[in-house]
Amino acid sequence: MDLGELALRLTAFARRTFADFGLRGHDTAVAGVGLSIEDFAWNVLEGYVGGKLEHEASRGDLFSLLATALRNDIIDSLRRAAHVHEEIRSSLPRAPDSTGDPPSLDELPGTTIDVPALLDEENYRKRLWASLAGEPELAEVVRVILDLNLHKPREIAAALGISATEVQNRKKSCAGDLSNRIWFKKKCHDRA
Repeated sequence: MDLGELALRLTAFARRTFADFGLRGHDTAVAGVGLSIEDFAWNVLEGYVGGKLEHEASRGDLFSLLATALRNDIIDSLRRAAHVHEEIRSSLPRAPDSTGDPPSLDELPGTTIDVPALLDEENYRKRLWASLAGEPELAEVVRVILDLNLHKPREIAAALGISATEVQNRKKSCAGDLSNRIWFKKKCHDRA
């Protein structure tokens, strides 16, 4: 097989490999690396001609060796390209006179969530009652769950003087299934 034919076959193989990874079109290049289909094919061919890739007839035909090397080069480039947008920042502060270095992690503005405030029972109840403002029947069920620590529909129904079916209907009426959130909050509180 002459080098011209080998170059055409490698280019066709590279095009198929690009398509396997969702890269289509004649002018397609791997982002971040800038290599096209032809670049990959010629790089492998140059590696073979330059002696970097050695072919042993006992291990298969030449095209299989070059095609494997080509596919591996494309995969390696795609992996490198995936890391092009990664940003590594130091945890140490910048030097005071530094203008080109990116700010350290400690210098970046933070969006912190005040978890203790979110879990604070009083704040939780305020948010809960505010969300139940237009649901008086559901608010009754919630009050029994929180104040009397009742969770079974029969127990809640007995405390309210209604049927267990009515309790279930009231719970279902709440958008977003508030009863499950109350149960989850109560379980988290009981574990603490």
